[in-house]
Amino acid sequence: MKKEILGELTNISAVPEYSAKAFHEHLTLLVDSVNKKMASRPDLESLIGQNPVNVMFDNHRNHAVFMDNVFQLNLFSLLPDIVPWVYRAYRNHGFSFDYFPVHLAAWEETLREFFDQKIRDPLLQIYEWMLSRHSDFIAMAEEVPYLTDASNLSENQDRDKFLQALIQGDRKTALQMSQERTKAPQDLKIFYQQILQPVMYRIGDMWEQGNLSVSREHLASALANMAVSNQYIQLLSDSEFRKGKVLVTAAPNEFHVLGGQMIANCLEAEGWDVNYLGADTPLADLVDYVSEQQPDIVGLSVTMTFNLVSAKDIVEGIKKQFQHSPPRIMFGGLVFAKHPELVSLLGGDGYAENCTQAIELAQKWSMLDAHDRDR
Repeated sequence: MKKEILGELTNISAVPEYSAKAFHEHLTLLVDSVNKKMASRPDLESLIGQNPVNVMFDNHRNHAVFMDNVFQLNLFSLLPDIVPWVYRAYRNHGFSFDYFPVHLAAWEETLREFFDQKIRDPLLQIYEWMLSRHSDFIAMAEEVPYLTDASNLSENQDRDKFLQALIQGDRKTALQMSQERTKAPQDLKIFYQQILQPVMYRIGDMWEQGNLSVSREHLASALANMAVSNQYIQLLSDSEFRKGKVLVTAAPNEFHVLGGQMIANCLEAEGWDVNYLGADTPLADLVDYVSEQQPDIVGLSVTMTFNLVSAKDIVEGIKKQFQHSPPRIMFGGLVFAKHPELVSLLGGDGYAENCTQAIELAQKWSMLDAHDRDR
């Protein structure tokens, strides 16, 4: 079914820049209009269940920012992955599948109210297509249980124990396990890939399935970040830098930074001089910092699909600062595993799914750069 849908999408006309720009510039007003339309419906409770209306509003805002990225980049190929995931996640949290066509119809009505035909028609074609595929999205949502196969790893006692420690907020057990299984810097990538990364994927799946509350998910993420930070103090605070400079950060509005922190730790364990900036670094400040530090590699973590345009802006901003030999751009995040074409579209040089790939890619680039300097 997905192959058929992707084939259909290739026949949809690209959204012109003026339509995408109008959508972007009116984003807040568009969301407000959709919120009012949906909140005033007499059948609202049957559509969203017992959820507070703010949960619906959050979805409207996320939908708007996601579609803003789709329109600006003409990334229609994201729709068959993201839309069924949204159907599944919100259905598991009490929304009815009937909510989605009502929501999409409210967007269509709003676009007709705000824009003239020339601007709105290229946008409406996407909404009309999504409405036409409603039953297929339901089927895909019910058939595909996970966003990533990485969370489907076989049972493992250490992973199960660490998972329970994180979701129960058992700080003592989580920190003890993270310390006992990383006696040396080189142990970090094994712990991250065999335990922490699949556990965090599993936690995401548990939230998606409605089996874990937002507060528990936040508790688990906070404790995981604490464990990774503690490992840095224990193993890397006296690191010796034998290789080049790496800057690891997240796109503006990106708060999922655990993956980036793991990559930063593993690269430092291999002798790279790493600066880790964390979450939500403003574009102008980030570009200035890259210009000041002159890193060989910039690692950019992008988890949420609605941050793709921001990532593209970062890459363009960095490259404008360097007349010659700009730093290599290494992307990380699940969206690149599903859509590797995004790496070049956003101006990147490569993608790393885990620490091993990040180390290998950094080493490859280092060898290529050394060869070029010796020529």
